[in-house]
Parts: sequence; structure tokens; C-alpha cells
Amino acid sequence: MRKSLLLILPLFGMTFFAAYAQSTSDQRNRVVQELRSRFAKADTDGDGGLTREEAKAMPRVASHFDDIDTDRDGKVSLEEIGRYLAAQRGK
Repeated sequence: MRKSLLLILPLFGMTFFAAYAQSTSDQRNRVVQELRSRFAKADTDGDGGLTREEAKAMPRVASHFDDIDTDRDGKVSLEEIGRYLAAQRGK
């Protein structure tokens, strides 16, 4: 009994970890899709970048516009927003 329990526990742990990892991955995908959707709606001219005026539709982006616009071209791209958010998670 004890021996079979020792064999089952690691399998349970691996199953739990796989389910957790899938859940985390699904959540991350939903967040990314939501960000893309909000970005597309804010990008009213469809040029792939948000001007300071367009960024007002995304208040967090607007309030950190200068920090996000790393190439200083007066627009923020979805990639710049992603890099900024990743850097904020790392702090």
C-alpha cells in the first residue's frame, strides 16, 4: 500500500502541475487577446501604432506613454506595450 502510494503521489503532482500550467497559459492567452482587441479599437487610423491622442482610449497606456514609447517616434506599438508590461511584471 505504501509503495503504491509513493508511486501515485508523483503522478498526481505532475497532473496537477500540468493542469495549473494549462490554466496559466489559457489566462495569459486571454489577456493577450484582450490587449490586442483594445489596441486595435484604439488604433483608429489602423497604422499599427497609437498616437498620444489614440492612447487615451487605453488609460494605462496614456498615463505611461513616454515610458512605453522607447523609440521616441511619438507612437506606441503593441510590441512596445508588451515589453513595458513584461518589464513591470519583473519589478
